[in-house]
Amino acid sequence: YYDKVDLDITNKEWAKNLSFTECNLWFFPYYDNKHYIMICVNIKAERFEVLDSLRHKDFEKIYKPMAVRVVQYAINYMKTQFADKTVRWERFTWFNLEKVTQPDQISCGMYIIRWMRHWEGKYNSALTKDWKRIDLINEERECLMLDIILDEENLERERIMKEATKYCNMKNKKKDLKERR
Repeated sequence: YYDKVDLDITNKEWAKNLSFTECNLWFFPYYDNKHYIMICVNIKAERFEVLDSLRHKDFEKIYKPMAVRVVQYAINYMKTQFADKTVRWERFTWFNLEKVTQPDQISCGMYIIRWMRHWEGKYNSALTKDWKRIDLINEERECLMLDIILDEENLERERIMKEATKYCNMKNKKKDLKERR
């Protein structure tokens, strides 16, 4: 997958003065048709960090070979695009987070988003605070959905809001009819 991804960000306005060594953490979410994991290149700690909310026991056999390919792609990309020779990749070690386990089989994507917001290259309380409770994960899911829908940059915002209003009005009419019976 990563061999085919075009990550040419050099023409993007926000990336023109970017040096990858100024960014301590580079996140690479990976999806294998069943489960998301996060691979983080931690420049400061000189580690390749694998964040897996299911803590697969066969990490070494199944996920590490894929993680190695993703990391190699990232290293090659960083070398060609940013040509900074200060990073000594041969010194990097592997780290597999084993303290977080999701309570179901469908919330791995929410964990990925949470890690991108709160991972600082070490375990911290923001990553686990009540995240064993499905209702809180679902609440976060709803907040994320609303953030996307209500964002001023969302070109579909007005249309979605109109459809939502129609839906709520229809639902209220049905409820009123039921109560009258």
